[in-house]
Amino acid sequence: MAVLARVLQIWLNWILARPRTVLAVAFLTAVISMVFAVKKLDMQTDQLELISPQHPLIALSDRLDPFHLGGKTTFTVAVKAPTPEQGIWFANALSSLIEQDSKHFRSVLYRIDPNLLKSWALLYPDAEDLRYIHAAVKEHTRLLQGLAEEPDLITLLRLINQEMTKRMVGELFTGFLDESVPNAETPRTEGPLDLDFLIQTLNGLRDGLEGAQHYRSPWFSFFKNNFFDLSTEGFFWEGGKRYLLMFVAPEKGGDGFDAAQGSIRELRSLIQQVRRTYPDVEAGVTGQEALNNDEMATAMHDMNRATWLSLGGILVLLVVFLRGLKRPFIELVALGIGLCWTLGWTTLVIGHLNILSIVFAPLLCGLGVDYGIHWFTRFEEREGRAPNDRLGTIQWVNRHSGPGIFLAGLSAALSFLPLVLTGFRGLMELGLIAGFGIVFILLSDFTVLPALSIFMAGNTVRQSVSRNVGEDRNLFRFSPREGYLVLILAALLCLLSIWGTRRVSFDLNPLRLQTASAESVVWEKQLIQDSRRSPIAAAAFASSPEEVRRKAKELMALPTVAEVESVFSLLPEHQEEKLPLLHALKPYIPTIRTTPLNVKASDPDDLREVLARIRFKMQQELAVQEGADPKLVTQMEQVRRISGDISRTLQSDPNAEQRLNVYRQRFHEDLLNTWDFLQSGAAAQPMSIEDLPDTLRKWLYHDGQYLLRIYPKESVWEEGALTRFITDLYKVDPDVVGDPVSLHVFASAYKKACSKASIYALIAIFVLLLVTFRSLYLSSLAFVPLVAGTLWTVGIMGFAGVDFNLANSIFMPL
Repeated sequence: MAVLARVLQIWLNWILARPRTVLAVAFLTAVISMVFAVKKLDMQTDQLELISPQHPLIALSDRLDPFHLGGKTTFTVAVKAPTPEQGIWFANALSSLIEQDSKHFRSVLYRIDPNLLKSWALLYPDAEDLRYIHAAVKEHTRLLQGLAEEPDLITLLRLINQEMTKRMVGELFTGFLDESVPNAETPRTEGPLDLDFLIQTLNGLRDGLEGAQHYRSPWFSFFKNNFFDLSTEGFFWEGGKRYLLMFVAPEKGGDGFDAAQGSIRELRSLIQQVRRTYPDVEAGVTGQEALNNDEMATAMHDMNRATWLSLGGILVLLVVFLRGLKRPFIELVALGIGLCWTLGWTTLVIGHLNILSIVFAPLLCGLGVDYGIHWFTRFEEREGRAPNDRLGTIQWVNRHSGPGIFLAGLSAALSFLPLVLTGFRGLMELGLIAGFGIVFILLSDFTVLPALSIFMAGNTVRQSVSRNVGEDRNLFRFSPREGYLVLILAALLCLLSIWGTRRVSFDLNPLRLQTASAESVVWEKQLIQDSRRSPIAAAAFASSPEEVRRKAKELMALPTVAEVESVFSLLPEHQEEKLPLLHALKPYIPTIRTTPLNVKASDPDDLREVLARIRFKMQQELAVQEGADPKLVTQMEQVRRISGDISRTLQSDPNAEQRLNVYRQRFHEDLLNTWDFLQSGAAAQPMSIEDLPDTLRKWLYHDGQYLLRIYPKESVWEEGALTRFITDLYKVDPDVVGDPVSLHVFASAYKKACSKASIYALIAIFVLLLVTFRSLYLSSLAFVPLVAGTLWTVGIMGFAGVDFNLANSIFMPL
């Protein structure tokens, strides 16, 4: 202690000899530090980088980079609409805006063009569905032949009317869209008429005449099973087509966190812009990258607010107890300069903050102000005895309290520096920043505080204080009996706290640490709730088709796995069985005329005439009398109503003829595409992975390397489910990677690192106490409040229902 006191005295003498120079240098270096930090300090959001740059999982995860859709850093836009069609319209509009903004975005992917798979598309339905197609096509040969000769909407309606006329039995109809065509071999049996295809066709026509901007093909309803709808195929759907996912890759024009934040803000702005056109559609940005960035952005905002609240609270406290403004101002200046030095040092040595180290500012405010308060308290005590000797008072404070203040600060720094020994990079950086931050605040307190006090400390000591200076002012007066009573009460509290600690666990769910209203969190929870599988997948690698099939089989046998995707799962199953069924379609699909649509002036009248004929046949009252199916009666009423609406619009709306021609042109193009789809399917050849579109193939296969994406049954955000899932995966492949693995490794390593840091901090502080007191008894006695206080704190956490988590456990070393 004597050596330390002499060193501090020499230092103070040097400061007091040149206070203006010292203050000028202090303020100048603080400003330089802040400017340097503002320009160069970055934010790090990658969880794996928080563990260790040398962690083997990082090298394994780098192998995933070629398989990412749109790049490693990709934001997921979840679109939720009342109907799939509205979701598609929204996505198309948003995609157009994203593609125009090359400053913020590199690419957007939300659909694999089904035309790229057109030649093999009919290999994907089940064989039973293909038999149904064969039977339906064979049944409607006459209708298809007529459409092939004159591919037009009016022709289709005329052919439908003729088909119904020929199938009249009494006053009921059974026929052209009969449900009872189970397969190609089963003879047709008459059953209730299903007018769904006609209704869909008429609905589309009515919407077109009313000026609807979007066209929906009616052909998806031609086959009763509805197993394909070309207009909604190729999109990334989740939750039974309740959610359409878009993957947006930000432009790499900026550096680090700020660039990503700019892209996220712009993306959310574009979403709101599109929502003004589609108010019934909801959409938001989520995904691991968005969660990480929102987490960091929220933490930055909260820590900034917490820092200013801490400084404001400290100022109020100091003003109340120091009874003035000058001395609180001096203390805040010294504290602020220490924080500026800390920021500059962090920028120079580390270069970034992470989600753990970002808490250093409010943390240092609370810890660092203690030393200045103690300094000024002793200053006032001495000032009462020598009110006119400011330099002497400063010397006295430094001599009598300097070593104690310095050792207190050093012990606080030592409580953080052991974090460096954990090997966990995020905690190592926090330990360095907070530990050296305490040292910088100590340096400021032993430099700026005395130098400023020479000029600004003032004289706030009241007469009543000086009269009582010499009195004995012990805070506690205990008799032996009272001392025993306090110890007994403390022991009882310890026993009660031990019972409370049993309720405290470690919550690894990072979603619960973020603001519940954060957009990325809200949408992630919705996807978890409404999807049949977790939206986050692990991944395994394979080097051959045999290894892919073996691993996929073993993984699917695990109780925690919901689905395994591989490049082979993208290929149609049982191709050898389906190909003959498709080839059998070829004779029944005639060649269609591809000449331009022939528009005549009489077309509106022809359309009204055929609609009148169809409407005449929809005698639902007679159908009820004959005992027709209630579904058929309802459909007949719909056909009458919709056809009537169309006829009235054609007759009364001056724009109807123009809109009719526009809709007929769309229908004509759609018919040609659908025909081409059927003809391509009928001529299909066996499909291999080389036939997959590049974007889709690279999702699961790249340069001879196969990837298996493994989806868990339960939410991986819950610790128990995550642990079970990863433990099962390790049984099959110890080299699995992906976001669930990263989360598991990060949380487990972080939990162990906090425990190790606490042990290291205890050892370091105990060694410091031994060196200081040179007495095992006194050092152990000094540990009693630490042990009791820690036990009480954890006990209170148990009774209050507060668990350790990925945020509050960094305070364990404290």
